[in-house]
Amino acid sequence: MHDKHANDHLAEIEKRIGDDGTVNGNLKKLAKIGGSGKSGDDAKEPEEKLNPAQPSDQVAKTVNDRCPSPGAAAGAAQQQWQLCQEIVKTELAQYKYSMTMYALARARQQRLQEIERERSDLGADEQGKLQDNTNKLLALLSRMEVDRQQSRAYMDAYAARLAYLRAVRDMLSNEVLRGKDGGGSGGGSGGGGVNGRVAAGVVGLATMKAALDAVKTERKGWPR
Repeated sequence: MHDKHANDHLAEIEKRIGDDGTVNGNLKKLAKIGGSGKSGDDAKEPEEKLNPAQPSDQVAKTVNDRCPSPGAAAGAAQQQWQLCQEIVKTELAQYKYSMTMYALARARQQRLQEIERERSDLGADEQGKLQDNTNKLLALLSRMEVDRQQSRAYMDAYAARLAYLRAVRDMLSNEVLRGKDGGGSGGGSGGGGVNGRVAAGVVGLATMKAALDAVKTERKGWPR
């Protein structure tokens, strides 16, 4: 009975340290660096798939569609048209940039998954490979942080530009409603507005034409 107890005890020890008489086998199993799983679950994809080229597939409007040309109109009408174009172009640029950064984030995520899979297969006796994997992971995390800061900076810049352009557009609209000139760019029906300036321009052109005709008449009798 004593020998059986001793043999059972020795068998249990052998089972724990490994069949080769060392602890390396079990240590390798216990030391799987990523054995507990990946860093976390991936974020769910958006339910509504977006087109990177344009915000809407159903209603595709160009810049000219959204900002019809005022033709030969001058003053506030011309400036409001230019502002409209800048606003629409900035909105589209902001959307396309956000889609570019989204695609980049997906690529970074795939790279992170590759590094995690590589790390999960490393054992305690592969310190060189572990260090190389750690360097890759740190480099990727640094790159992702730079991406995040760049994206935020660009989005803030786009938002600030849109706020400015819209504020100037609203200012011009208010000047038109009040019938003010707005420094040569507002307008109204009064003499200082757009219509008044256009009328003044027509009169000025007529006067200039009459003066030129008079000069031509006077020059007919001049010696050459």
